[in-house]
Amino acid sequence: MKPSSQLDIQTFLDSRPFGPFQWKILLLCLTVLILDGFDVVAMGFIAPSLIADWNIPREELGIVMSMGLFGLAIGALMGGPLADRFGRRKVIIVSIFFFGFMSLISAWSPNVEILSLLRFLTGLGLGASQPNAATLASEYAPKKYRSLMVTVVYCGFTLGAAGGGFLANGLIPSHGWESILVVGGVVPILFAVLLCFVLPESAKYMAMKHQHREELQQVVNAIEPGTADQATQFISPEPQRAGKGTIKLILSPSHRLITLALWVGLFMNLLTVYFLNSWLPIIVKDDGFSLADAALVGAMMQVGGTLGNIVIGWEMDRFNPHKVMIGTLIGGAVLTLSLGNLSPGLYGLMALVFMLGFCINATNTGWTAMAATYYPTAMRATGTSWMTGIGRFGAILGASVGAVLLGLKWDFSHLFMFLTLPIGIAVVAAYVKGLYDRKPQVTASTLSKASHS
Repeated sequence: MKPSSQLDIQTFLDSRPFGPFQWKILLLCLTVLILDGFDVVAMGFIAPSLIADWNIPREELGIVMSMGLFGLAIGALMGGPLADRFGRRKVIIVSIFFFGFMSLISAWSPNVEILSLLRFLTGLGLGASQPNAATLASEYAPKKYRSLMVTVVYCGFTLGAAGGGFLANGLIPSHGWESILVVGGVVPILFAVLLCFVLPESAKYMAMKHQHREELQQVVNAIEPGTADQATQFISPEPQRAGKGTIKLILSPSHRLITLALWVGLFMNLLTVYFLNSWLPIIVKDDGFSLADAALVGAMMQVGGTLGNIVIGWEMDRFNPHKVMIGTLIGGAVLTLSLGNLSPGLYGLMALVFMLGFCINATNTGWTAMAATYYPTAMRATGTSWMTGIGRFGAILGASVGAVLLGLKWDFSHLFMFLTLPIGIAVVAAYVKGLYDRKPQVTASTLSKASHS
């Protein structure tokens, strides 16, 4: 084909079919989340062996778990602005190498204090890599597949977590708990090196920044050969941002309400998810089921969540995403009410928890898809990452609230009834997002004001 003299990058990417180049981006970003999922839950795999090896009470590992979650939150808050300033590719590669290195040296931790510090540092890299991988995937996805591509990328997290369980079962008995941290370190480091050669920068980011023209030309021609040459002028409908105003920009009057709705929605969603992830097996066991049955019920939530991640992305690309989110959240609320008021037996409980995991984990990734499609390129990484970082504090609160309520001897019914509260608040947040989402345009003047204010 004849090369274009002028090429609108956004229109070009949105109009392309989902081809080999997009598959490459999807698989690379999916792998980032697989590695993240493995490392985030690594402590859960090694905790029993660590307690036995160090001869410590299990509550002493609580600080290790908490420091990892705090690292995830802070890493997400830092990673977005850095990616909007220096590029998605650099931040993803550096953060993967960083968390891999920190995981590797954690294998030689001499005590709980050092391990806690290293888990916090590992969390910084994990928190920065997750939302930026989703951002990069969304920026290469054709418009009609954008939400699906983001939610499929986040399936990598549960795949990594599940794979880590099988690997731990095989490695720890013969090689000790240190082997999990070594694998969780060496593999990301090697993958970061690979990404240096195969991971492209976001085409939308390069067009907006007017940088790396030759690289942008190569990317465009890799997607559709012969589209661009040295004379092609790359344009973007979004103006180049002024360097330091992205945090203020997502909180500027035209974006503030949507930003706060996204923050509140994911905060409440993650509070619910981590409440269940942390305490569901114990809640089920305390209700009279065996430990094996409790583990089976907990696994059904993750299986349902993985399926839900794929389905909600497909739905959000084809229907009104806000109505999809509201309907799915209401479904989650109905299921918590059912669990709180019924006594369905083991198989009925497994079915209800499967459907609850489908709804709650699906909407968890749905918030990321909504943020990635709402924010313009100038602040997309910041908007998505800050939402993720704020949401992580909801995850910390969810685990803590569960401990408090169990300490107060709340029973199975009351614990599930409680979960209707955060889910209900998330429904309101999704409604507000849909009501006020007018996709305001970013102008050069607003970018300049955000940068210099």
